[in-house]
This record gives sequence, structure tokens and C-alpha cells, in this order.
Amino acid sequence: MGWNAEDFDSDWPFDEQGTKFELRNNKTALLVIDIQKGDLVKDPTSEYGVKYPYIVEYWNKRIADFVLPNTSTLISFFRKFDLPVIYTRNGAITRTGKEMSRRLRVKRKLKQAARYRGIDAYEIAQEIQPVENELVIDKLTSGAFNFSILDHALRNMGIEDIVMTGILTDMCVLGTARVASEIGYNSLICEDACATLTQRAHIDALMVHARCFGRVETADDIINELRE
Repeated sequence: MGWNAEDFDSDWPFDEQGTKFELRNNKTALLVIDIQKGDLVKDPTSEYGVKYPYIVEYWNKRIADFVLPNTSTLISFFRKFDLPVIYTRNGAITRTGKEMSRRLRVKRKLKQAARYRGIDAYEIAQEIQPVENELVIDKLTSGAFNFSILDHALRNMGIEDIVMTGILTDMCVLGTARVASEIGYNSLICEDACATLTQRAHIDALMVHARCFGRVETADDIINELRE
């Protein structure tokens, strides 16, 4: 069963305001956003877990039951048909994190173990590891297009349609998806291969995208469309 934005806001004029396009298998890439080892499981016994047990329970189940398996399915499909798979990783480049924006530096001080390039928590999840010649882009910002080679690489590959999975739906995924739309790409978020801290925040983010900037679909519907 597919995902339908009108189920969540039947009053919105999607026929007038929404963005319509069809995925083309010779123009489409999969962008896997920040699915890194350090974010896969939240510890229920940690200070955060004790304070927000409902978030920990929801998050751990969402990652295990939806994000990892559906992203893996999409990756396998894209590889089978020789379509580009691109990954992003989010975090500091250095141990100090001084190169990050002030907002992110402040947040890092609140964490016991900040994430930076070179430690295991920074790496892509084991279940969806990139293979040889798949592009991995490191970023200091939430959005994947800011100060990275992503746009340059996609245009050189001839990509015009982007399917996005990853975390967090309302932060890095939505930020990337919106910019993709603004700079001329057909932008699609895979609903059941993304996660954020609550279901409400997840739906709210998807609705922002669906109302104006692009499409939201399930992994099954994306695969079926690209097969046609």
C-alpha cells in the first residue's frame, strides 16, 4: 500500500501546488543520507534513554524494521540495474570539530562522544555498506548540497531525478530534498526508508515536501515505477 499525502491533509490543493514528475531509470540516482553506525541504536539505559524512553523505543524499531531493510532493498535494485548509489556521512572531519558551524559546535559539547571522521560511529551502517566506485560524500552541514561536491557529481553523471532515504527525516533528509528541488532536480523522499525522533515529526516533514517541493513514495512503489 502506497503513501498518499491527501490522507493527512485532504484540504490541501495538491493538484495545483504539488510537484509532478515520473522517475526515469536512466536519469535517477539513490541518495542514502547519513545512515551511520553511531545512529542506528539508542541506548534505553543512557541518560537520553531514561528521559525519553518512548523516543528510544520508536527509533530503534523504526530503524530496524523500516529504514535498514528498505534502504537495503533499494540499494540492491539500483545496483542490479546499474543506477548510481551515493552516500553521505555527517559529522566533524577533525576530532575537535572546530570546522563546524557554531550551532553544531554547541550541540557537540552536550554529547559525551562527538562523532568525527575516522571513528567507527562515523561509518556507514554495516548492512548497507558502499561498494567499490560508489560515491561517499562527507558533509559538515545538515543539507547534503551545502559546501559539498554532490551537485557537481550528479550533473556530471547526467542525473536529474533523486530518490532519498536516510535520517533524520525532518532535518538532513528534508533539507537535502528541498534544496534538490530548488536547484532543479526532481526530488523524491522514500517514506518507509527514513526516520526521525517521532512519527508526528516524520509525517510533518514529509508533508512539507509533498505539498510543494517533490514527491513522497514507498520503496515498493519506487521500484515498481523504475521497472516500468
